[in-house]
Amino acid sequence: MHVHVQLFSRFRERLPPEARGQATIKLPDNATVDDLLAHLDIAGRVHLIAVNEEPETDRGRALRDGDAVRVFPVVVGG
Repeated sequence: MHVHVQLFSRFRERLPPEARGQATIKLPDNATVDDLLAHLDIAGRVHLIAVNEEPETDRGRALRDGDAVRVFPVVVGG
């Protein structure tokens, strides 16, 4: 299955620079939001996830082919 991913802020570094924070990721069928985050190696640093423009709090949610996932990091600063 293929999932469209858009990463924000420092997460963009997880993709090639030319991707500009957006890519289509191939995942196994029945992969979950958590599986996607683990694949991108950002699981512990996520603030907000949106799947198909809707906020998603259930990281166990199974993704479907063609889903659009947006991932925002925890914001820190001072």
